[in-house]
Amino acid sequence: MRVLRIAHASLTPALRERERALARGYTDIDLEVVTTSRWREAEVDVDAVDDDLFPVIKARPRLSKHIQLFAYEPGPIVAALRRHRPHLIDLNHEPYSVACAEVLSLCSWYAPQAVVVLQTCQNIFHRYPPPFNWLERRALRRVAAAHVCSETVRELLRAKGFKNPVAIVPFGVNTEAFCPRGAFTRESKQSPTIGFVGRMLPGKGLNILADALAQLGSEKWNVLLVGEGSERNNFETTLAARGLLDRAHFTGAISYDRVPDLYQQMDMLVVPTQTTSRIREQFGRVLVEAMASGLPVVGSSCGAIPEVIDDAGLIVPEGNSAALAAALRRLLLDCALREELTRAGRRRVMRHYSWDRVADKMHEMFLQVLRNEKVAALSQNLEFAA
Repeated sequence: MRVLRIAHASLTPALRERERALARGYTDIDLEVVTTSRWREAEVDVDAVDDDLFPVIKARPRLSKHIQLFAYEPGPIVAALRRHRPHLIDLNHEPYSVACAEVLSLCSWYAPQAVVVLQTCQNIFHRYPPPFNWLERRALRRVAAAHVCSETVRELLRAKGFKNPVAIVPFGVNTEAFCPRGAFTRESKQSPTIGFVGRMLPGKGLNILADALAQLGSEKWNVLLVGEGSERNNFETTLAARGLLDRAHFTGAISYDRVPDLYQQMDMLVVPTQTTSRIREQFGRVLVEAMASGLPVVGSSCGAIPEVIDDAGLIVPEGNSAALAAALRRLLLDCALREELTRAGRRRVMRHYSWDRVADKMHEMFLQVLRNEKVAALSQNLEFAA
């Protein structure tokens, strides 16, 4: 099975764990990957590098730095389509994006035999203006199937009228890089550390977190914030006004390879996202990273967060700082609860979110899509013969 994966952010081995798990686990797949030559990932510029498991084709991004507006340099993709002659193309772009439209056109011209599946993450219903609404309709008519990270995304595709198969294939986590470190006990620390990892943007709930921390002023805690964004200044200002800024440590934007060690400096992770017109949590990869690292997690009810956490953490109503403060207080004061959620989180990750489990689901979906296409082609031939 020749598979060509096209994903703008599959730049380094750490950022293409999905593809590496597929190549390791399934020798029946001849995989090649197309990615951008450079992309800004989590506020850090990352250059694409080769891989020891499969060829990596690098195409320069053109036209824009916006994820939905850029186009690939077409030459490397055309060369890959001609040389690799893929049976299946796995395209990681939203259906209304310029890159999706470009790749679908190139596939029609240079690999018309290939089946195209789409990986999409959008879970907020938007009606796009021309030409993006045309691009979206065309893509949803063209692709044979889709795979999505959560039920909220599948619901959106159905609402958009997509009737072909949709498989839920979640984001995964490297359970060796993100793992509990048993060399010390976090309970020995005098002030437990509350962690936040992600982009500091409107909708990520930093204002709610600041209000919750103010309600915990009499408790012992520190807060470690990993990431950067426009809301950082407001968060710092709020903590300073309430006399809490000395308890906060900011790392700023960091490269992804530093993240596992930073989880080891935390005692719990909080994801207080709020739904806005632009943000609704699509999955919450930091949740599975934290659970894999042995951290209890607290998440809001926004988007896919409850689906990802299930019963392996605490869930609070989004936008409710009092409920968030109460949940954090429970974890700060209840060592037994922290231990219980630590074990439950690691179990849930191993059952559902390891990259090997993700690869299993990808492989199953690829086989099913190709079977469906063969059956459809046979049926069409029989009808024509009749």
